[in-house]
Amino acid sequence: MTWERAEPAPVNPLAWSMPVGRLVGVRLRLHFSFVLYAVLLSLRGTLGPGDAAGLHGLRTVSLALGSLLAVVVLREWVRALVVRAAGGSADEVTLWPLGTLQGIDPAPGWASMVLAACVGPAVSAVQLAACGAGLAAIAGDWSAAFPDPFSAAWLATPHPWWHEALWFLQWTGIQVALLSLLPMLPLDGGRMAEAVIVRRRGEFDAPRAAAAFTLASAALVGVAAVVRDLATVMAVAIACAGYAAFVLWRLRAGDSVAGAGGGWMPPDARAEPDPEAAAREEADRRRAAREDEEREVDRILAKIAREGRESLTDAERTALARATERRRGG
Repeated sequence: MTWERAEPAPVNPLAWSMPVGRLVGVRLRLHFSFVLYAVLLSLRGTLGPGDAAGLHGLRTVSLALGSLLAVVVLREWVRALVVRAAGGSADEVTLWPLGTLQGIDPAPGWASMVLAACVGPAVSAVQLAACGAGLAAIAGDWSAAFPDPFSAAWLATPHPWWHEALWFLQWTGIQVALLSLLPMLPLDGGRMAEAVIVRRRGEFDAPRAAAAFTLASAALVGVAAVVRDLATVMAVAIACAGYAAFVLWRLRAGDSVAGAGGGWMPPDARAEPDPEAAAREEADRRRAAREDEEREVDRILAKIAREGRESLTDAERTALARATERRRGG
């Protein structure tokens, strides 16, 4: 396995990943942030000070990372299948430590986005119920099914490795389920907020508004994390803020490219414009723009008919959503 970009984008850190396999028609990739987290956790667990409330030891760290990978793969694989069944695309999914970073694209419409966002919590609920029942049966006490997500003090007492493996699945599952509900992209809570924005403002303006909302939410979550001394929550807030900032940067770069056209008039050209000529020119420009848009939409629809919606690029999806919003608005 080698590091590569999942798409030919020279400045897209979201695509810096490596392939890890294929699961029932879904290609899985690990983002570099997942590997970076694994390296940091391994160094902390093997070389850091032994803390009764933290992870320590090679076996403990290995079980923790294996549980995290299993929980995330299960959640996102089921999400990919549900999204594809609902008309979306999810052929190649890039995973970071809390879910999908890119690759799962729901069908157009806020309802499809809500469905995709709800799959993760639903899968976590089933997984936690199953693991919790197993832990309760082993320990003879239902309190074992609800470990403290901020403490690994339970490991201070020796247990069989398979008992620890089941506990790690429950502990990690609770952490992922709770953190994914934070209202920040690309978490499930942020996806739910984006669906609400799509319903109110349309698909064209939603990415910008959702990214701005994520930055504001990350600031509030970061302050709360500092007050409560929650290093993990702070790291998640910083990561989500970076994601949102990158999304805004790409959108603004696209706007700059789109607005770079047009003529240039020398400073000494001070003739008064003819209002009628300007109106005719504006009408011609709008008519030409509509004709160009119609041709582009026809080309995109023909591509969908030939290759399916999953073959569309991000630019083609944006163009189709923009044309749809304009037609709805008359």
